[in-house]
Amino acid sequence: MNAKAFFHSKTNLTAFKTSLLDAFLARQYISSPKKKNTLIQSQTWADSHIDLLALDLKPAANIVTITAGACHALAYLSCKPAAIHCVDENSAQLALLEIKAKALIHLPDYDAVLKFLAQPHQSDNLKRYQRHLRANLSEAASHYWQKRNLLGRPRYYAFSNNLQEHGYYNTSLRFLRFLLIQLGARFDKLPLAKDLAQQNHIFEQDILPALQNKTFLFLMRRRFILNQLGFNQNQINKLKNTKQDANRDTNQAELSQLLIQRLRRLLCDFSIAENHFAQQVIGSTYQIQLQQSLPLYLQKNVFPQLRQYAHRIHPHQHRLIDFLQQQSPQSIDAFVLQDHLDYLSSEEIKSLWQEINRCAAPGAKVLIRSLGTQLPLPQVVFQSEQASWQTNALRNQELQSKDRCALYGSLFVLDKK
Repeated sequence: MNAKAFFHSKTNLTAFKTSLLDAFLARQYISSPKKKNTLIQSQTWADSHIDLLALDLKPAANIVTITAGACHALAYLSCKPAAIHCVDENSAQLALLEIKAKALIHLPDYDAVLKFLAQPHQSDNLKRYQRHLRANLSEAASHYWQKRNLLGRPRYYAFSNNLQEHGYYNTSLRFLRFLLIQLGARFDKLPLAKDLAQQNHIFEQDILPALQNKTFLFLMRRRFILNQLGFNQNQINKLKNTKQDANRDTNQAELSQLLIQRLRRLLCDFSIAENHFAQQVIGSTYQIQLQQSLPLYLQKNVFPQLRQYAHRIHPHQHRLIDFLQQQSPQSIDAFVLQDHLDYLSSEEIKSLWQEINRCAAPGAKVLIRSLGTQLPLPQVVFQSEQASWQTNALRNQELQSKDRCALYGSLFVLDKK
């Protein structure tokens, strides 16, 4: 096709300009979030209560999980596991995991842990770090938290500010929240709602108009903005749930509406007072006076178990498949993959699943989340005569409906027969 024929179509011209804009901004102005020493997220965007329901962990379980923000892994300590192996290529996420685990062990009491990990503007946290944590960190974790940022402050100053506002994706989320506020969104009204009906009314009247603003929609149709929020191209395709076609703008428009629908569910289907995910999205801090408002690993009723078993957290800086290749056959009772499969190609998934199948103990479970609505596994996993995995679609849907994070499109629990 010659250039004249291509540009004859206004739609093609618009798509071409949009593609150039995305590529230029992505390369020239937006740094990659995939650096292996950059903190990506300071909390896990997955509901630990749902994880525990799904996995039904027994005492002395051997667990492997993607590290992410570490909140979920620490919550699993309440089930008295034999070991929790947290695997990540990113040394920053492992340093975050370690300092959270060491805080549970070495800070004087529950109140000190809560102030260190959940409350913003606690200048005494600098003393807590120096007195109780620094000497107990590994060399790698200590190096990470001692390193100074561009302002000349050591990274551990994050604990005297607001830990939940730190991390690559959190910074992007703050930018979008600021933009929406400038466009008229009133997130500050949501915590004042007395019930779900009021939350829905506030969303419709005071938030949705900003989400439908042309400026905001324009940004949400840009690939580089979605990348900054943590969506890679595989996930964008899963969100669209449709094959790529020439009408790229239409696909992106549908995608922005889908994201708005999920945000609506996050902010309207669960009480704000009991949903720390919603609190983080709207810019609120944890409502520490309400225990049910806190992530599970920060709730007082599980603190004694977490303190007792936190030494059973084991960080590993590896690719997941490389770690599993080092494990003995039938040695793992639970695999928590989060949305890891969304980032892999079909061939990579097949190779990873071979190792999961080899390492899985009898009765093992695998927990998978996806931004799409389809199970991101090849059908051969279930179709061969040697297939040893099963899943319950109704149970998966029930768990997904209760997940307060609400940003994922699906959740799957696989059981080994």
